Amino acid sequence: MAVAILVSVVVLVGQLLVRRQRAREEWEKSGRPEAPAPTPEEKAKERQTAVIWGCLVVAVPVVLVLLYAVTGL
Repeated sequence: MAVAILVSVVVLVGQLLVRRQRAREEWEKSGRPEAPAPTPEEKAKERQTAVIWGCLVVAVPVVLVLLYAVTGL
């Protein structure tokens, strides 16, 4: 279970860092040093994405533990 959680956290942090780097590079290319304010649609999409990833981070280890418990008996 610890391995599943660790892998999930590493993947999430990696994706977050890559997204931030891409956004920073795009802002620098366009000559804007500051990030533009997100639109309401972008905020809603980010919120939805966060909920999905949060559910996956919780669900995957739970499923793995349940499978282990069922097959270990």
